[in-house]
Amino acid sequence: MLDATTITMHLRNPESGFTLLEIMMVIVILSVTTMMIAPSFFSASSASLDDEGHRLVQTLRLAQDEAILSGQTLRITLRNNSYSFQSISIDAEWTPFQSSPYQDHQLIDGIRIEQIKPQPPLDEKDDPEKEPALGHLILSPEGMNQISDITLIQASDNRTLHIQFRPGPGGIRIVNDAATSSP
Repeated sequence: MLDATTITMHLRNPESGFTLLEIMMVIVILSVTTMMIAPSFFSASSASLDDEGHRLVQTLRLAQDEAILSGQTLRITLRNNSYSFQSISIDAEWTPFQSSPYQDHQLIDGIRIEQIKPQPPLDEKDDPEKEPALGHLILSPEGMNQISDITLIQASDNRTLHIQFRPGPGGIRIVNDAATSSP
């Protein structure tokens, strides 16, 4: 029970401030949180040609597996600054493939798709609200891809990255990363 003497002592010598242990715990918690957040912060700001190239290759490989496992023909539409995937509907129309990671992807600033060789034919009119397509590549359920090469370029450091698009296992890969010659 509290008596008048105890209350008076607490009023004369009130404890204030934090203990050393409390301050150290706050510092530890802030340090751990910073270590968890910092890598994702820096990787997002330093995306490069290599990152975009590897992302495209991995997404193409996943799409190839998706086409084979689902028995459905898929198509990738490549534009200078983006790419997107479509699947064929029951009405034989190409419809956007909305599941992750096949959603429309915008390349980071300064990186673009330079060319596709050989140039695949464009079989239909593009959406007028989007930039014109460079070409469409088909991913068949049988795993037979058309033979193409995709070139990505990063103008800021004059680098190119070449992606092979071939049938079979290991057919989608980065073949080299070379500096382009300026005329």
